[in-house]
Amino acid sequence: MKRLFFLLVSILFLAYRPALAQELDAQVQVNLSALNDVDRQAFVQFKHDIEQYLDDFNWTTDFTGDRIRCSFQFNIVTNNGGDYTGQLFINSTRPLYKSDQRTTMINVLDANVEFTYYRGQELQHGNNYRPLESLLDFYAYIIIALDYDSYKDQAGTIYFQQAQTLAVVANSAQGTGWQEDVTSIGTFTRMGFINDAMDANVRAFRDLIFMYHYDGLDLLSTKPDDAREAIGTAIDSLVTLKHEFSAAGRSVFLRAFFEAKYPELTDLARLFPDNVAIYFQKLGFLDAVHQQYYQEALTKVQQGTGGG
Repeated sequence: MKRLFFLLVSILFLAYRPALAQELDAQVQVNLSALNDVDRQAFVQFKHDIEQYLDDFNWTTDFTGDRIRCSFQFNIVTNNGGDYTGQLFINSTRPLYKSDQRTTMINVLDANVEFTYYRGQELQHGNNYRPLESLLDFYAYIIIALDYDSYKDQAGTIYFQQAQTLAVVANSAQGTGWQEDVTSIGTFTRMGFINDAMDANVRAFRDLIFMYHYDGLDLLSTKPDDAREAIGTAIDSLVTLKHEFSAAGRSVFLRAFFEAKYPELTDLARLFPDNVAIYFQKLGFLDAVHQQYYQEALTKVQQGTGGG
């Protein structure tokens, strides 16, 4: 009876003790259309393996709340004896406060992915360079860092640092896609993104991105006037910083921010009906890549309202 009593107590303890909250809710998709039927067999477990690797690991020590919804979409292009090349599309979102709406946090295409994989491979966490695991770890920390930054000013720094450490190790190992390429228009690269995220000049932009989310988007459903003011202030301050920061035009971090946000920013024009043309002018200055998109959106607004 005593043994049975302790067994029941142990079961109850396990059932009611607080669970360690994993941070990610990852959805993995794999496009294998470029591979032949034999090569595709190696990927039978790939989706499950990657989702388990991402979802079952504790990436932080203080995470609370719902898991971060994210997706990893692999497009496998070539196979050379188990060495695969392709692209990876990464997306993550987070909910808005007291709303059924979500905001996109990252939406980027990594066009230079290369890794080794075989069916049944045991994926391992760690700081050593492993082409597949290092890639996954890097983006897991980026996703988490962006999420933290949106709830508390600069709170994602420690996870950006984790990603940067991984990138430095991978670069030293001459891993594919980890080179420090510099472009004139902020084309996405892993090293470009993480170096920008940790750059002292870009941290001022991160402060404003926090304001945009926490004081802006999160208040849209409860305090719309305050939200409008915060979003307008964040955009005006971004404009000022871009004027002052000469390298902003080629910042990979800022380019990635606008790649995730440009449809949302366009929709937010509804908050500024009296200054909609000026609003879109500011967006075009900040995000030249989508300037045509903003101009077309402005034209639709003007045609819908009879001008303005």
